[in-house]
Amino acid sequence: MLALEPADPVELGPYRIAGRLGRGGMGTVYLAEGPSGPVAIKVINRHLAADPEFAARFRSEVAAARRVSRFCTAPVLDARLEGEPLWVVTEYVAGPDLARLLRDQGPLTGSNLEALAVGVATALTAIHGAGVVHRDLKPANVLLSPLGPRVIDFGIARALDAGRGQTVTGKILGTPEYMAPELISEGRSGPPADVFAWGCVVAAAATGASPFASKTVPEALYRVVHDTPDLKGVDPGLRELVGAALDKDPQARPSARDLLSGLVGQQEAQDTARVAGTIRLNLSGLVAPTARLAPAGEPAGRVRSPRRPYLVGGAVAGVLLLAAAGVFAVRALPQGPPEMTDVLYQDDFGNDKSGWYSDGTRVDVAHGYTGDGRYTIASDLSNNSRYAAAPVNAELPEHALVSVKADLAAGVPHNAWGGVFCEYRLDEKQFSYYVAEVRPDGRARIRKSTDKTSLDLTPDVPVPGFKKAGLVLRAECEREEGRVRVSLWAGDEPVAEVVDEAGDARGKPKYGLGAAKWPGEQPDTRVYFDDFRIGRLP
Repeated sequence: MLALEPADPVELGPYRIAGRLGRGGMGTVYLAEGPSGPVAIKVINRHLAADPEFAARFRSEVAAARRVSRFCTAPVLDARLEGEPLWVVTEYVAGPDLARLLRDQGPLTGSNLEALAVGVATALTAIHGAGVVHRDLKPANVLLSPLGPRVIDFGIARALDAGRGQTVTGKILGTPEYMAPELISEGRSGPPADVFAWGCVVAAAATGASPFASKTVPEALYRVVHDTPDLKGVDPGLRELVGAALDKDPQARPSARDLLSGLVGQQEAQDTARVAGTIRLNLSGLVAPTARLAPAGEPAGRVRSPRRPYLVGGAVAGVLLLAAAGVFAVRALPQGPPEMTDVLYQDDFGNDKSGWYSDGTRVDVAHGYTGDGRYTIASDLSNNSRYAAAPVNAELPEHALVSVKADLAAGVPHNAWGGVFCEYRLDEKQFSYYVAEVRPDGRARIRKSTDKTSLDLTPDVPVPGFKKAGLVLRAECEREEGRVRVSLWAGDEPVAEVVDEAGDARGKPKYGLGAAKWPGEQPDTRVYFDDFRIGRLP
């Protein structure tokens, strides 16, 4: 859930907008409250809506998508097909997408993997049965709920098509490592291309990445057309069917119905509704926070306090973030951080023997001192995130303020993170990290990672007075009877605060620094730190 921006709508027809769920090449997706409950609304980008040819294709594809049965899909519920803006409403699925789950948790196993394979095959059976081709099946378009996976965005991508697999903007239509060979070489799409994508998605769910994952788009396109995929990491019970789906010859691939028959048996596959009704996913300990809208009597839109315009509560327009393990609440932050009068530890990193973990002393080291009075942490191909705890021998307090000056030197603006953390580690297997971090485009969040899960406790909220270099981050961490409160300031300006009632933060506290990115993103994240301090608070 992202905060609404000034240009975002607060109402569309009968729908009250609560926050942004994401943004893509076609438009922006919002979470909204409709007459019958929460929905997802995709608002088409204005430059596309203004194109008469695109608008005509969009109307045609929405009409086709409405014919698709609900089985393992997020069905189209409503749409605005004339005027501005164009939008389409689908059922809201309160769960993470498969791409995010794979980034945060790694591959699926056992019954969850089987349910994923069956659910997506069921969805393709329904989609193809309505005469629709998805054209962009990938993990990001598979949402996960306890009642099984839900495939979204089916058919709508065709509205972007300008022929031969290109969009109206000249970009490739689809995600390279999930595109079928015939779509790449001939621009030819159809149900067999979706089956190929099913094979890639299931392989990714089993191993963590598409069998054609590559560092560059040209490499991915070449591998799809020429490489025989290595499926050793795929569960043996699924490997043969996945291999058949990934055949280079579209005529040799099974149909979606054949996939379903191979998974559940020919007789059972005839009753798609029954199959869909039996699919379950065990997401306990895996899912990110779900969203719940504020009661209908509360104001909609960008609700902000005039005195503290950057509070989390205002940024999400009354949306509460909940998680299965506990409730995460927000409250008003003081205008400035607590005064650090009792400094327990400080380091200006002028001495590269002061005890921090170090791979060496260079400005380009992955983890260590720079030699010019700073400390640096960077991600790379082997580690998407790195952390370093302050080398404090004394027992640290339950209530502390952690401060550092950060320089976000490198990384994808929307996906490079650097900041400070509070850690509570009971042993090597049980731990909880609370990370207060900021990214180079000026947004910040508070995130929780444990031995079982990783989730965002706040939306990505704007940082007042943001600067990439020399930004002073201050995080207040307080634990009391298992309850943890984390507050974040940029300089003296309040950014976010969250209270975790889960009660799973056990063990002695530690404090430190970290840097992170999503897997596969380039360039890698690099953050330089200076003037680190830990202070005791009453």
